Amino acid sequence: MEGILIGMESFAPVGIFAGLVLLAFASAAILLGYTAEEESKGNRLFWAEWPIPESGEPSSPAAEREYLKAA
Repeated sequence: MEGILIGMESFAPVGIFAGLVLLAFASAAILLGYTAEEESKGNRLFWAEWPIPESGEPSSPAAEREYLKAA
């Protein structure tokens, strides 16, 4: 009987990790389902519209160039 209990205790960390992975997957599915439902209704989710860093309008090199007069 002791061998069975020791064997079962060795699987506890794997079970906890699997439970956390399952919880994260379920939470992500609920969040994505909520956002899809709100967007289908036409509501804007401002927290989901944050701009990507450094995603400003690209500037043309000609606009930054400074022209010098010939001598």
